[in-house]
Amino acid sequence: MKKISLILFIILICNISCELFDFMNKSANCVLVGDITVQEDFEGDIKFLGEIKNDGDAKALFVKITFTMKDSGGSVIDTDFTYVNSTDLDPGQTSSFECWTNASYSQVDSYDYEITWDEESMTSLE
Repeated sequence: MKKISLILFIILICNISCELFDFMNKSANCVLVGDITVQEDFEGDIKFLGEIKNDGDAKALFVKITFTMKDSGGSVIDTDFTYVNSTDLDPGQTSSFECWTNASYSQVDSYDYEITWDEESMTSLE
């Protein structure tokens, strides 16, 4: 009977360790869904609209997209950022964003963007 109890205890510990290992290896991955829509706002500034999806397997916290706008010579005119409407994205969740800038629509020739986020840590779950 002691051997069976010991075996069951070892199986239980291994199962908990495997679940913990799986949790630690999960990560979020936020990506753009489709294209970014570029518009001129009512003041003549440029506005960016779009959607971001978390196609990872962990929750993404404070999902932010940052835009760097450049003129025809490649010089940086402005940078601006916004958070997605939901701020946090669960795995598989999609949320939209609108980034209003102070850069003149007529001066922006190109732009780059970067999507960043934080992830839940083991300590935040305790």
